[in-house]
This record gives sequence, structure tokens and C-alpha cells, in this order.
Amino acid sequence: MWVDALILFFSAFTGGILFILFPGFRRKKFDFILVFSGSYLFSITILHILPEVYAQYNQPFKIGAWILAGFLLQMILGSISSGIEHGHSHQHGQIRLQGISAAPLFLLIGLGIHAFLEGTIVAHPVRSAIHNHSGGILLGIVLHKFPAAIALMTVFFHQKQKVLLALLYLIIFSLASPAGLIITSYVGNSSLLSVNEMALLYALVSGSFLHISTTIFFESSPHHHLDGWRLFWIFLAVSLALLLELVI
Repeated sequence: MWVDALILFFSAFTGGILFILFPGFRRKKFDFILVFSGSYLFSITILHILPEVYAQYNQPFKIGAWILAGFLLQMILGSISSGIEHGHSHQHGQIRLQGISAAPLFLLIGLGIHAFLEGTIVAHPVRSAIHNHSGGILLGIVLHKFPAAIALMTVFFHQKQKVLLALLYLIIFSLASPAGLIITSYVGNSSLLSVNEMALLYALVSGSFLHISTTIFFESSPHHHLDGWRLFWIFLAVSLALLLELVI
């Protein structure tokens, strides 16, 4: 658990530090990571998370309702975070609440909740049959968090935030997913949530993953046109997800 928590922390922290140390860094160079991570995250959700959730909980309608709730929840969080979790900063972080430009704190709250939920899906309490291996899921989150952290720092620097303040926000964001992992592992192992309740939590997060991954597909394809390179990275990600599911 602790190794996974450290990997989650440094996957986000490294991306943010890269941007801070190299201000001239161009995030567009990592567009292929967005396409790859979105495709991989979608594939691992379909191949791994959803089948295990449905196998664990014998009420398909209830599972479906929680997946839908997770999808809608991510829509709300995305409106707060301005879509940074997709690796994009197309609105330059200008979040508007009733016509008033909100402080970067709102951006951090929306993104932090999303990152916390991401961490919960990596937890595999001993009492639960879900996620007998989480290496494939962890890889998907790592690939997703790296460009998200870069986009987050892009927004803060565009708003001319002080470097130390931006670094503080980066650390808080980097700690969110490890916190989700640690807390969920503790809650599951301490019987504070039943096995079925844990399954519903994972269903909620899987709905969030479906929203994120499909959004990345649309936003990474200009005019919804898939060129040869994007198709290559999509098929490579799908193949990797299939291979890991067959091998691990």
C-alpha cells in the first residue's frame, strides 16, 4: 500500500515540478500521453473494474445507478476544476461562479476531490474480493495524473501565482490520491464499510473514470478527427490493457 501511495504522489509531483523547473515547457508535446492514458483508463475500467464490481454485488441496477452517479459527479467536479483532470487548461483556469472569478482554491478543491476518488480505486482491502491485482489500474492513474499536474501548474502560472503558493497547491494535489488509497484501505480492513458498500464506492469511481476517459478522447481529437498517430496510441493502450489482464 505504501509503495503504491508513493508512486501516486510522485506521479503528480514530478509532472508539476517539471513545469516549474522548465517554464518554457510545452504541454502539447505530451498530447500523446493524454490519448494513451485516456484509452488505457477506459480499457482497464471496462476490462477489470466493472466486471469485478458486478461480480461482487448481485444487484446490477444498483451498481449501474452508482456508475451513473459517478459519471454525473465527475461532470460537476469538472465544472469546478475547469477540466484540468483531463490534462487540459483550455479555459486558463478562469472558473466563474455567478459571474465572479473564483480563487484558485476552488480549482484545487474540485481537482482534489477527483484525485482522492482516484486513490480509492487502487485500495484492495483483504476483506474484499475486488481488485485482486491493482498494478494495471495504478499504471492508468499514474499516466493520467502526470499531464494533469502539468495542466494544473500551467493554470497557476497563467494566473501569475507565486511559485511557493503554486508549489503548495501541487503538494496538496499530489497528496490527495495517496490519502484516498490509505483511508480506503483502512476503512475496508477495519470493517467500517461492508464488502457491498466498497463495491458501490468502486462503481462510483468507475463512473468517474468513464467520464474522464471519454472526455479525453473528444478533447484530444481536433474536430473529432482521428489521425494515424492517435489511432496508433489508442490501439497500443488497448492492447496493453488486454495484455496486462491476461498476464497478471
